[in-house]
Amino acid sequence: MSRAYRVSVSESLNRVVQAEDGICSKLELLPLLSREELAGLLAEELTSRGFTRDRDVAVRTESDGVRIAVDVTTGDVSVTLADEAQVKLTATGEVRVARESETKEAEVQARQKALSKLEDEARDASERLREQVTRRLEGRLRDLKSELDSVSNKVTAEALKLRARQLGTVEEIHEDAATGSLTIKVRV
Repeated sequence: MSRAYRVSVSESLNRVVQAEDGICSKLELLPLLSREELAGLLAEELTSRGFTRDRDVAVRTESDGVRIAVDVTTGDVSVTLADEAQVKLTATGEVRVARESETKEAEVQARQKALSKLEDEARDASERLREQVTRRLEGRLRDLKSELDSVSNKVTAEALKLRARQLGTVEEIHEDAATGSLTIKVRV
């Protein structure tokens, strides 16, 4: 009568998993001025809100890691968030064989099973991190949307004032901060 042999191999994995998520949008700016003039107004407004300018892109990184980049010439907005986590995983692979002579091959198979489990667990950890990053980013987008809408409104108002001065003599400007309305009287 033969005995069954159980070959068990334990493997561990230490890995840094990374995840990133982002969204792209565009600021709605009316083409009231030349592209360069509008870009200047947009860059000025973004700088006043803590953005730093690198050529045509204004960038701000929030304390929670959210990175906002605005191309001042096109109005393209990119909001991204990245994170990483250290994962320490262990897995065991087990194979049963009938003869002692098969234990070496069984050890290789058990190791492959364990490594396969580890890769699956690492992939799952990466996916969980990506989901966390996505939830955090979604939570921040509401606040950022209102700020970027405010930037767009302010730049549009400044562009209207500048355009009115180009058309003639501005006699009166009335802004209602509560409603966001702007009335400009121009003598042509």
